[in-house]
Amino acid sequence: MDASAAQTADRLQTRRLAATLPVYLATIFVSAFLLFGIQPMFAKMVLPKLGGSPGVWSVAMVFFQAVLLAGYGYAHLLASRFTVRRAALVHLTLMIAVLAVNLPIHIAAGFERPPQDGETLWLIGLFTVSVGLPFFAVAANGPLLQAWFARSGHSHAADPYFLYAASNVGSFLSLVTYPFVIEPLLPLAVQATAWAWSFALLLAGITACAGLAVGVSRADLSINPAIGTAVPVTAAQRFGWVALAFVPSGLLVAVTAHISTDVAAVPLLWVVPLALFLLTFVIVFQRRPVLPHRWMLHLQLALTALLLVAIVAKPDIGWIATLALHLGLFFTTAMVAHGELVKRRPDAARLTEFYLWMSFGGVLGGLFCGLLAPMIFNSVAEYPMLLVAGLLCRPGFTAIPMSPRVRFALAVVGLSTVSGVVLSEQRRADSVRSFFGVHRVFETADGRFRDLAHGTTVHGTQRIRNDDGSAVGGRPEPLTYYFTGGGIADGIDALRRARGGKLGKVAAVGVGTGSLACQIRPGESWSFYEIDPHVIGIATDPARFSFISQCAPRIPFVIGDARLTLGDAVPGSLDLIVIDAFSSDAIPVHLLTREAIGLYLSRLAPGGAMLFHISNRHMDLSPVVAATANEHGLLTWVREPGQTAQMTHDRKISPRVALVARGAADLHFAEGENWRPIASAGVKPWRDDYADVLGAIMRKSR
Repeated sequence: MDASAAQTADRLQTRRLAATLPVYLATIFVSAFLLFGIQPMFAKMVLPKLGGSPGVWSVAMVFFQAVLLAGYGYAHLLASRFTVRRAALVHLTLMIAVLAVNLPIHIAAGFERPPQDGETLWLIGLFTVSVGLPFFAVAANGPLLQAWFARSGHSHAADPYFLYAASNVGSFLSLVTYPFVIEPLLPLAVQATAWAWSFALLLAGITACAGLAVGVSRADLSINPAIGTAVPVTAAQRFGWVALAFVPSGLLVAVTAHISTDVAAVPLLWVVPLALFLLTFVIVFQRRPVLPHRWMLHLQLALTALLLVAIVAKPDIGWIATLALHLGLFFTTAMVAHGELVKRRPDAARLTEFYLWMSFGGVLGGLFCGLLAPMIFNSVAEYPMLLVAGLLCRPGFTAIPMSPRVRFALAVVGLSTVSGVVLSEQRRADSVRSFFGVHRVFETADGRFRDLAHGTTVHGTQRIRNDDGSAVGGRPEPLTYYFTGGGIADGIDALRRARGGKLGKVAAVGVGTGSLACQIRPGESWSFYEIDPHVIGIATDPARFSFISQCAPRIPFVIGDARLTLGDAVPGSLDLIVIDAFSSDAIPVHLLTREAIGLYLSRLAPGGAMLFHISNRHMDLSPVVAATANEHGLLTWVREPGQTAQMTHDRKISPRVALVARGAADLHFAEGENWRPIASAGVKPWRDDYADVLGAIMRKSR
């Protein structure tokens, strides 16, 4: 080679090396953004199938962790058994096949209606068929591209783990921008199309990365310490990787279930723990972490002590402070575990194996909390257990010298404790856990009432003792939102008066304790629609609540999501549809869309009406009902709450109610009931592929 050719080759090599890091960073960022963009997008598509249940999100996390493990295994196989050229050929072929066959993302045929039980397996099948292959293809990119970068001849190739931080920046931004930017602005169909085009862009980036790695000369590889003989990895090291990944991954699912069940089921709350989880990876995989590991070790102990004080003393610090405490402890525990994980990472030659075992630990944690715990615990008992496990991740504990006999004894004590907790949870009669949440039945501190609560939201109350302590007998009085003279009862009466004093067929969505059954009048034909069979079991048990057994013992129940089961009703057959699914905080959005109200309207008889119970601590839903109803030419009236001290003492809670009808003549309001017509006030109607939940929250905060 003459001097001119050598200079040209040197210039090309310099340009290649200069382009390597930016191209890899950009491609890894886009890949991670798509990886975590598909999760909330497809979960939003699926939520209407199962009533907006938080269980959908838990199963989704477990599924995506499992497919992530499969993707990491596939990447490990390509990186360890194939040259970059052959690995790139295999992977690019897979990406092209996904682009041609699976995109845009959509719900696969055959999954239009879920079963009445076995929701978890049905969901896993739905996710597998619909998004399994696209997610698998994208999941492999992180470790695979890092392995290729280690063979690129770049000056930083010996320690490519910093690219994992860049990957998690993309994941974090994707997760944060979805509820605040993507979801409010883009319909689901547009989101799916944009994801498909971005996938094509990613395909081009991976092609460029492969080209940069394929062009590396043998000389470059021979001086690169990343491409040497791999240091052997022991079984103890692998176990450590799995354990340190298990705890924060399981804690992610557990803390999400805990705060949405026992603190506040605030919309968007499911996203916050996962965003914090990703942020820990961003921080700990930096060359110089912005939060030193020793700070996290001290902070973990401090927050654990604060949580213990909060549990024992029960101070009234408000749900926001309580939420901050739980999320802060989760974040620091994950930082400690992931920090210890990073300290134990192998050299670059073992990079894909490290990610594979780390992902395996994450899957085990997700499986334990997302699938196993709901079957063996009647409360979110896995949460405190994993907080204890988080303390065991501290380096001080693992460094304690112990004989094999002592270690065995500690293992026996630990297993015995876990077994005791499981047995205790199985015997609990005050708490029932299903796919749709944890339902607790308990008496109030003064012994006057028995409540049914889902997390911190009370779904019904029955008086069991008078103020003097004597037992209550006779027909039960409907309380909480359903008391006579409240917005729900008065709304029903407004339609009754317009129809001669009696209703025909009525569909009531949501059972709770069955309080509404005591507002039924003789000659009316009511049916209750409920998605959770466990709630029906609680409401029909006279030992717990007697509203249904005494007021409507033969009332029929229709099990399943109301959007699907109401579709089976005869068109034009219902005088009234009561949608009582919005009294909790994590509302089923799909019951309030243009398509949903269109379905209700088709089932209403002439002169019929819809009654929406829209009480909510975090969202203002009145304009949403008005705007969406207006799309169908319907009118909306709203009655705001009006609470007094005596009502609170008697456990009568004034609700916020919206009545929707074709015209004013269909309703006859009594004087003094304060119903007012409401317009949409510039709010966009919600659709199945668009819902501005954040806007509803902001209106409530104002």
